[in-house]
Amino acid sequence: MKKLIITLSLAIIGNIFTIKAQDLTAAAESFNQALQFTKDANYAEALKLYQQTIQTCDQLGDEGMELKLKAEQQLPSTYYNIAKGLYEGKKYTEAIPNFEEAAKYADQMGESKTADASRTYLAGIYTALGNSDLKAEAFDKALEKYNKALSYKPEYYKAYYGMGLVYKKQDNLPMMKESLDKVISMAGDDAKTIGQARDAAAGAYLNTGAKALQANKMADAIENLNTSLTYNNAEPKAYYYLALAYNGSSKWDDAITAANKALELQTEDKSDIYMELGKSYQKKGDNAAACDAYKKVTAGNNVAAAKYEVEQVLKCQ
Repeated sequence: MKKLIITLSLAIIGNIFTIKAQDLTAAAESFNQALQFTKDANYAEALKLYQQTIQTCDQLGDEGMELKLKAEQQLPSTYYNIAKGLYEGKKYTEAIPNFEEAAKYADQMGESKTADASRTYLAGIYTALGNSDLKAEAFDKALEKYNKALSYKPEYYKAYYGMGLVYKKQDNLPMMKESLDKVISMAGDDAKTIGQARDAAAGAYLNTGAKALQANKMADAIENLNTSLTYNNAEPKAYYYLALAYNGSSKWDDAITAANKALELQTEDKSDIYMELGKSYQKKGDNAAACDAYKKVTAGNNVAAAKYEVEQVLKCQ
């Protein structure tokens, strides 16, 4: 009886080893076939077989550990190649989960290059989606997408640029400034994007300064116009508006400095600037300089007013 039990036990153990050997052989065949699919750039089919290999090896335990590791090492590049193909085919929504898987497995395998590339693509995709929301004026959705992009790659400055434009549209100048300043500091040698960020900030502060000027809020106008000049110090309109604001604040010397800078930069008709310069000199008590400025007002709505100052008030020679 004991001999029979021993014989049966050995038979069972033998069968188990046979089954495991067969399973390991099948897993190895799946793996080799997956490698061939990879060489043929058929990454979707390769992925299925790598996953099948891993599943079989999990069931085998220690015997399948080495082959499982080899299959897992193929996952980062396989997911990445699938994702990249979808991205190039403009199937961005489908590309996202594959880039995420590529990044996850690349982290596990210590493949920093693949992980970084995957996250760069993810940041780019979400930034592009945010840009679409921005064009549609879906500002909250756009901000959500830009923040998602930055969660993958915190230094992805193009997402900050999009955020800056959203905040500009919302007249949220402090947040716009924070976002666009990050673009300027992070963009490195990307002169185009830096220029766009500077122009966006300069324009926003210029417009805000002009509105404050119209509302007779001279201190606000001066603050915003000077901030505009920190982003673009070659805009004649900003200096002209500053001359108006400084004259409105009885700061004649500052108005003269601003007007002269506007004259230096202005390439078109300068009559309005000369009118403001004339006022500054007149208020300061420099009648000769005021006469000289008023006489150069030769076009626009201020011609009659300048002529009156020259002939009737200052009696210029």
